[in-house]
Amino acid sequence: MTYQELVEELRKLYEVVDASAIEEHFAIQINIDGEAEGALYIEFADGQIEVQPYEYYDRDIIINTDFETAIDLANGDIGMFDAYAEEKISAWGDLDKAIEIYEAIFGKSEKRKKIYRKDNR
Repeated sequence: MTYQELVEELRKLYEVVDASAIEEHFAIQINIDGEAEGALYIEFADGQIEVQPYEYYDRDIIINTDFETAIDLANGDIGMFDAYAEEKISAWGDLDKAIEIYEAIFGKSEKRKKIYRKDNR
């Protein structure tokens, strides 16, 4: 997969996601390592999601990952919390807010549900 193909695939995947629950502005820069290498950003604002093939200097978080994990996140196949816990992503910035936004869109991950239940009996 090329970098441009990845950007287009992510645009298609996020285009159908209902982000109406996200009213605030939040920007994630994703640095892709390996195949399809490059930087792109996903911006959440006013219930919309935009994917662009650029670095985003006023971002809230930078995530480093591979193209497959980026697609899995966009599909909702893996949660942001799970991806971090399984070391499929590394992050610098507001990971808690990124997880909160992701869960508002895709739901809470199974691992996080188990941890939450265990900690809050």
